[in-house]
Amino acid sequence: RTAFDPYARAELAGVEAADPGRRGLAEANAWPLGARDGWDQYRSDGAVHATYWIGAWPRVEVSPMFMDALLGRSSAVRTVAVTFEPIPPERSTREVEAAITRDRADHELRHRFGQSETARHRQVQEATMRRESELAAGHSEVRLAGFVTVSGRDPDDLRRASSDVLEHAARARLELHRMYGQQADAFTFTLPLCRGLK
Repeated sequence: RTAFDPYARAELAGVEAADPGRRGLAEANAWPLGARDGWDQYRSDGAVHATYWIGAWPRVEVSPMFMDALLGRSSAVRTVAVTFEPIPPERSTREVEAAITRDRADHELRHRFGQSETARHRQVQEATMRRESELAAGHSEVRLAGFVTVSGRDPDDLRRASSDVLEHAARARLELHRMYGQQADAFTFTLPLCRGLK
């Protein structure tokens, strides 16, 4: 229930303190008593939420602690979910072989028309070759999706918390996009439901 209303923790702690033998909530009480979907927010019980999709991950080399800026100390109530799905090796191999063919054809066309090769083109080719080497060495690729739900007590609190989270995400070199028009569905992406990517 606290996933839907993080501010209900104090109320639930009071219930547990009054009845120490009680273990958690009855299943019927695990869900919000009321919910309303909006264009840019989702309200459930005593909380207002906004869910963001992580649309871009760092494009430069980062340390393993790069998410610390988003996950670390902050007064904003937020939930971060990242789901990984393995890509079948045959599909990865087909994709990388097609990318190598595209890179070679692109290189030939630029050469034929006298266009110079830019550093960006070289980086793309190197990344493709590195990807092929990793696959040949037996590494697997994964598809991933990340979502961040920010919560507040009211719309003003949500606005402040969202601003704080967006700032922290930018420091982590993450690009967040608010999921307009699909907030109720998007909110479920940060619930621990173990349903994978669809």
